[in-house]
Amino acid sequence: MASSAEEEQIRRPVFGGVRVLDLTQGIAGAITTMLLADAGAEVVRVDIPGDRFADLSGYRVWHRGKSRLALDPTDPGVLEQISRLIGSVDVVVETVCEDGTLTELAKLLAASASANPSLIRCSITGYGDAAAHEGRTAVDALVAARTGLYWEARGIPGTTIGALSGWDDPLAGIDLGPGTGVGPDRPGPMFMGIPWVSNATAYLATIGVSAALRSRNLTGAGQHVETSLLQGALCAGSIAWQRVSHPDSEGYLGWTTDPRAPKGFYRSADGRWIQQWVQLPAFMLGVSEGDEMRVPESGVSPKDADLRISTDYLDMVMLGHFHPEMAAAAAKFPADQWEAAAKQAGVPFEIVRSPEEALLDDALVADGCVREFDDPDVGPIRAVGDVIHLSRCASGIDTRLSAGDRTSADVHVAPSASGGGSPGKRRPGDGPLAGVRVLDLGLAIAGPFGAQMLASLGADVIRVSAANDATWMRTQYSHMSNRGKRSVVLDLKSPEGKAIFDRLVEGADVVHHNMRESAARRLGVDEENLRAINPKLIYCHTRGYERGARDGKPANDQTAAALAGTEWVDGAADNGGTPIWPSVSLGDTGNGLLSAIGVLWALYHRDLTGEGQSVDTSIVYAHMLNASMAWTTPDGSRRGDRPVIDAESWGISALERIYPTADGYVCLAVTTEQGRAALAAAIPEIGDLSDDSAIADRLGTILAGEPSATWTDRFDRHGVPAEALPGEPATVLFDDPDLKERGLIASYTDPELGSVEMAGRLIDIDGARVLGRAPRHGEHTREVLAELGFEPEHIEHLIADGIVVAPSVQPESEVGAGV
Repeated sequence: MASSAEEEQIRRPVFGGVRVLDLTQGIAGAITTMLLADAGAEVVRVDIPGDRFADLSGYRVWHRGKSRLALDPTDPGVLEQISRLIGSVDVVVETVCEDGTLTELAKLLAASASANPSLIRCSITGYGDAAAHEGRTAVDALVAARTGLYWEARGIPGTTIGALSGWDDPLAGIDLGPGTGVGPDRPGPMFMGIPWVSNATAYLATIGVSAALRSRNLTGAGQHVETSLLQGALCAGSIAWQRVSHPDSEGYLGWTTDPRAPKGFYRSADGRWIQQWVQLPAFMLGVSEGDEMRVPESGVSPKDADLRISTDYLDMVMLGHFHPEMAAAAAKFPADQWEAAAKQAGVPFEIVRSPEEALLDDALVADGCVREFDDPDVGPIRAVGDVIHLSRCASGIDTRLSAGDRTSADVHVAPSASGGGSPGKRRPGDGPLAGVRVLDLGLAIAGPFGAQMLASLGADVIRVSAANDATWMRTQYSHMSNRGKRSVVLDLKSPEGKAIFDRLVEGADVVHHNMRESAARRLGVDEENLRAINPKLIYCHTRGYERGARDGKPANDQTAAALAGTEWVDGAADNGGTPIWPSVSLGDTGNGLLSAIGVLWALYHRDLTGEGQSVDTSIVYAHMLNASMAWTTPDGSRRGDRPVIDAESWGISALERIYPTADGYVCLAVTTEQGRAALAAAIPEIGDLSDDSAIADRLGTILAGEPSATWTDRFDRHGVPAEALPGEPATVLFDDPDLKERGLIASYTDPELGSVEMAGRLIDIDGARVLGRAPRHGEHTREVLAELGFEPEHIEHLIADGIVVAPSVQPESEVGAGV
C-alpha cells in the first residue's frame, strides 16, 4: 500500500515542484514551456523587450499558467535579477543567444550552468552548429523557405525522394487530369499557415527537457540540451526527405507526397469539403450509385472492398482514373450524409473544418483536449487543453491565463523544491533511456515513430510484428519510423506466441502501441492483462481521436487534420482555397512525439514512486496542438488573429510571403518596424505605400525582375529578414557534407535500398545516438528468443510451426549503428 507521501506524489502533476525559467522568443520556446507548465512545472517567463513574436495570436494561449516578468537583459542592473532567477530554477529554456544585443545574457547563462551542475539548460536556436547557415534569421517562415520545406506543401512530381535519389520516374510526364493536383492552379511552392518547423522543434525541445529531468533524477547531474529550427524542419520532413540508392526497391516508394496525386478532398452537395483517406473507390462509388445514399452490407468497407487503392507509387495512376468519379459522387450528397455513411461502413472520413470550429466541438471540450480559460482581456476563451494524459498524475493546466507583464516583485524567488536528484547507478554520459526496454506493437507511423524517438534516447526497442506486416516494413513510411529497433515477429493469436510475448512483458519497462483498444483486447495485450504480468509497466496507447464517441473510429493523420483544422489553415480555406494535407503534417509523427513525451513523464514519475501507469495521446491531440495559435470565445463571436493565407497560397501579408523572382522564389518575413525600414532601404520604390495589397503588387513586379541571388545579396546587406528557396526541397541539406559530418543527416546502408540518408540527430542530449537503418522483418527473432532462454532447436521448431518468423539468412545488423 502506498504511503501518504506516495499518494500525494501520485495525485499531483508529474512535474509538481519543478521550476522553469522561460527566456524564449517565438513559437517553439513558448509551446515547450507551455507543455512543461501543463505537466505541473512552475514556469516564470521573462518578456524581453523587442520580441518580434509578441503580437502572435498564440502567445495568449502558449503563456498560460506562467508568471511573467518584463525585464530588459541589455540593462546591466537587470542581469542580477535574472541571475537570481536562474539560481532558483531547475530548468532554463532559452532562444535568445543568437541575438547580438543579448551577449551578456548568453554569458550569464553559460556561467550559471557552469556554477550549477544540476541545472538543465535547453537552448533552441535557428540552425544550431550548421556552418552553412550560421547567423541566418531564426524565424519559422524563413527556415521553411531556406530548407525547401515550403515545397512540401504540395510536393514535387516524382516525389522529393525521387529528386534526391536521381530516380528515373516511370510516371514522368503523366498528367492525371484537371482537379487532381494539390493547391492553387499555379506552379511553385506554397506558404503554409501552420508553423510546422516551430511545432516540431517544440516537440523535440520538450522531449529533451523531459529526458534531462529524468536523467538528473538518476545521476544528480544537469546538462545542456539543444535543438534547432533546422532540426525541426528535418523532423517535419522525415516522411518525404529520404535519399536512397534504389528508390525502385519493391514496395518502398509511395505516391502520398507527389502533387499530382489527389489527397482525398471532395466538395459535397452542400458546399462543404470532406476528406476520405486513403481513398476507397468502392466506398465512394458504392454508397452513391442511386438517388439516395445507401450502404450495402458488404463490399464498401476497408475490410472487404475489392476496389481499393494502395499507397504504392504506381497506384497513383489508378487513383487519377477514379478521382473524377469520386468527386462527382461526393457532389451528389451533403457532408453529414457522407459522414453517417462512412461511420456505418467503418471508413476513415471527416468533414474539413477550421480550427475555431474544432474549438467549439463539445466532444473535444468533454475530453479536455479543448479547455476554457479565463482571459483578463477577452473573458472566457477556448483553446487547446490537455494533449497528454497520465493515469496516475493530475493535469497541471491552469485555466487562468497570465495577466501580462508584471514586475519582479510579483514573482517569488526561492530555491527549487525539486532539488537536483540523487546520484544513482547511472553515469552522466549514459543515454537518458539506457537500460529501458520498450515493446513496440505499433502500426503504420504514429506508434512506431514514438518508439523510434525512445530508441534515439538509448532505449532497447523491440518491434513486435505480425507475419503480414512484412509488406509495410518495406515502405518509405516504415523506414523512417522503425530505425534503431530490433524486429521480432510473433503470432500473438497463438497460445505459444502470446506466451513468448508475456515473457517479454515481464522484463519490459514500456509497452507502446496504436492499435484499437478492441484489437488489443482480442490479442490479450490490453493494459489490464499486461499489468497483471508486470505491475510497474508504462502502458502507452496512441490513438486516433479523443476519448468519447469517436474513440475507436478509424482514423489517420489526414482525417484528424481535417477535424482539428490544420488542413483548413494550410489550404487557405478561409479565403476560398482547397484544403491541403502537406507531407510535413505532424499528425502521425506529432502523435508519436507526444507519446515519447508522455512515456518520459511516466518514467520520471515511476522513478520517484515506483508506480507504473498508462499514457495516452492521439493524432487529433497532436493536430489541436499544431493549430494552437487559434483561440475563440465559447460563442464563436471573437477569435484570435491567427495567420490567414491568401487564396493563391503566397503568404499571409505583403511582408510575410513568398514571391517569384526571375529564376526562383524568395520569402520575406518582415514583422518589425526595424525590418520594414530595412526593406524600404533595400527597395525604395515601396517607401510611399501603406496599403498591403498595393505593397504586394509592387513588390511582386519588382522582385520578378531579378534572380533570387541578387535579391538575397541585397536583402542581406540591408538586414532584411528574407531567404531564397532552393530549386527543390531538401537539396540544400542533403548535399551539405558539413551536416553529414555533424550527424544532422544520417548515412547508412540497407540490404535492399543500398545507401540511405535520412534525418540524423534531432536533439543534442548526453548519450543520445544517431540511429542506423530500420530492421528487416523478423531480423532479431532468433536473437531475442535466445535472450529469453530458448534453445536454438526450440527456436527453429517455432519458426517451422509459424509461431515466429525469422529470415533464413541473418545479415550483419547495423541497427542503431548510425554508420
